[in-house]
Amino acid sequence: MVKAEFGNWHIECLPEDGARISVLKYGGKDLLTPAISSFRKPENNYGEYELRPVYGYDDCFPTVDKCIYPGENFECRDHGELYRQKWEVKTEKSGLTCSTVCLKPEASFTRTLEFSGNNLTWYFEVKNRSGKPFPFLHVMHTLMPLKIIKSIEVTDFRKVFDENKSTDLKLKKPKDVNDHLLNLKEGEYEMLILKKVKRGNINLGFKNGITLGIEYDAEIFPSLGIWWNNGAYPCEDGLRRTECAFEPIPGTCSNLEKSFQDGIYLKVDPFGTYKWKISWSIS
Repeated sequence: MVKAEFGNWHIECLPEDGARISVLKYGGKDLLTPAISSFRKPENNYGEYELRPVYGYDDCFPTVDKCIYPGENFECRDHGELYRQKWEVKTEKSGLTCSTVCLKPEASFTRTLEFSGNNLTWYFEVKNRSGKPFPFLHVMHTLMPLKIIKSIEVTDFRKVFDENKSTDLKLKKPKDVNDHLLNLKEGEYEMLILKKVKRGNINLGFKNGITLGIEYDAEIFPSLGIWWNNGAYPCEDGLRRTECAFEPIPGTCSNLEKSFQDGIYLKVDPFGTYKWKISWSIS
């Protein structure tokens, strides 16, 4: 385990466990869901990702949903390839640098967290290790404590798609999303996709007195995934979690194969590099 302090920030990272961020605090207040005290594998099939404790932060690359990799004959695994691997984690003067190698597609992946005052900037870099271009998605799988969120502010969007029900919802304005999620009862969960967001901004108000602002490039991430699990999933006694996640998506959905068919995804040139960042600020 790697532990570090950067001003008001405290972080704990597990290199052997996909460089999972197991703890992230600002001013002593948790921003991520904590480790699970006891865990058993589900009796039913909820995907490979559920075969280990689910909490904190992971990177999903090159897809979130299991799918066939575009133009190839191999299957991308559930929630991607990286969280199963051992990473190299280095503590720098102002943050952490975490890196690993993905075998399919052939790529080096680096996540750098830079802390400055009340700001945290997440830098990501993908280096193509092959002689042909490859498409990919990347999603920050940031699980937060649902019960402490009191307000949600997203930007305007074209429409809202409910992945669980495979239907569009009649939510037209950002406030509609806020009210819809906060009114979901215990025992309910949803995975929403906000399509064609106009700006890359999210503001989350927490009951512990802080506000988290998230900024990203909406040209790179035209969709916003919102996972809202109010003590409902996985649907087995002793396994149901309470968590939420707000996930900029560089495709039309969490599935690389489907996003590739829709023509919206990220791509790295042969032996090239692709970089982007997502910024957090606390107030």
